[in-house]
Amino acid sequence: MTGPPGRFTRDSVTGMAYGGLALYAYVLYVQGPLLPLLREETHLSYAAMSAHSTLFAAGGIVTNLLYARVSARLGGRRLFWAAAGSLAVSALLLALGAWAGVAYTLAASLAMGVTGATLQTATASALSDHHGPHRERALVEANAGASATALLAPLAVGAFQASGPGWRAALVVPLLAGAVLYVACRRVPFGAAPRRGGPGAPGKTARAKAPPLPARFRLLCTLLGTVVGLEFCVVFYGAPQLSSGVGLSSDSAATAMSLFAAGALAGRLVGSSVARPGRARPLVVAALAVTGAGFLPLWTATAAPVALVALFVTGFGVANLFPLVLSLAIEVAPDQSDRITARVYLTTSTAIMCAPLLLGALSDRVGVRPAFGVTALLIAVAALLVLLDRAPRTPPSAIPRPAAPRPDPTEVKS
Repeated sequence: MTGPPGRFTRDSVTGMAYGGLALYAYVLYVQGPLLPLLREETHLSYAAMSAHSTLFAAGGIVTNLLYARVSARLGGRRLFWAAAGSLAVSALLLALGAWAGVAYTLAASLAMGVTGATLQTATASALSDHHGPHRERALVEANAGASATALLAPLAVGAFQASGPGWRAALVVPLLAGAVLYVACRRVPFGAAPRRGGPGAPGKTARAKAPPLPARFRLLCTLLGTVVGLEFCVVFYGAPQLSSGVGLSSDSAATAMSLFAAGALAGRLVGSSVARPGRARPLVVAALAVTGAGFLPLWTATAAPVALVALFVTGFGVANLFPLVLSLAIEVAPDQSDRITARVYLTTSTAIMCAPLLLGALSDRVGVRPAFGVTALLIAVAALLVLLDRAPRTPPSAIPRPAAPRPDPTEVKS
């Protein structure tokens, strides 16, 4: 199903998708301030702490290798609710596993990765299909809403840790939020119906005959992996950097990470107001410039006020990198959105898996501040990839004439 081609319209499907992505964002961003507290409580090394984020991302890789097949069998609506419920339960397992031992918390992180990536991919694919040529604005807005819950995550961890219940209470929130979302949206028709038939089913035939994606898509996938890697270096190591670099306590550093999420929320609100078809690439350039301007003082500051302002600016710059580059990637082949989103999230899950693990291993050897410089390298690599990207121009002779209409290639029935 798609929205009206002439204008961007928010409807019940849009609202449900925004809610699903917000739920995923909370679970994703709660780990940044939460894992250092888990590390202190259980006396883990930085590498062992990072192994939780690595397994979270590994779950996403497994999911996206199988996503197309599972989506075809279950249908979009059933897959969405199964993923949302399982994600909330997995977060509870992480809270309970902290009393049982690191093996249980690692298993819970893997389960969160599998269910979270499923929910994220189902949501992004449905938004892209539903809004067609306006997918860029829908994706930016969805990530803006997700930033609001990402802002709540470190605040919840800090508040619960300081007030008595402890950080585990922050992992009960997804279950309550998921229940509210289900009550409000359980009747909304969402996504594709399950596909019937065996090996000769129409979907399989179409997928088998899909043309190869162009080289530009591979470059954009690499760019996506890079910007996601630098984002999650800050997400997972922003709090340790504030503790080791400027001397904040673990509780204060966990709460201060809300500034990164607040910057991301502000950036996405601005991004949603300026995002229009054809503007993605210059907006990516601007976002990278702001990210670099914020990160350098965050990395080098020794005074807390400077580091906190820099953390906000970094979040503001990072905010729109993923949705804008994702929009560019989908534009490469808009009639293959399921295939592209699965490939994209496979790439980004790999980045989330590798970047924090590298930071953890380096932090154990050389300290957090020197290791944090990996993020600066990723910013430079992303800038180089943007310079290398050149969108193909459509020659005038290739533009279809109005007298010969044909089906809109961006319309994907769901």
